[in-house]
Amino acid sequence: MFTRIVQATKGAMMLDVIGAIGLSIKYMLKPKATVNYPFERNPQSPRFRGEHALRRYANGEERCIACKLCEAICPAQAITIEAEPRADGSRRTTRYDIDMVKCIYCGLCQEACPVDA
Repeated sequence: MFTRIVQATKGAMMLDVIGAIGLSIKYMLKPKATVNYPFERNPQSPRFRGEHALRRYANGEERCIACKLCEAICPAQAITIEAEPRADGSRRTTRYDIDMVKCIYCGLCQEACPVDA
């Protein structure tokens, strides 16, 4: 009986609604927790490695000499390289794929590359 009276009193005074409004006002006055992405950017971590890209020389030629060291050292086996011989006897890369789903961003491919491609 007593609990019903307490519940009726709480319902009549709308304590839950007043508490919810107070909580909303409290969070409205705090600084924003989100970033307005296209217009604002979060600072990047100094450990960020970025997206992989095959570098080129200034004349537009690829740096990759198709030695396949990066393919061999990759622990996730995420790199696929196909090459063909050139007229001068060196190799030319015809296909250089990195499966970004498999990649673990360890950086071993970058360390293994002899020409910093």
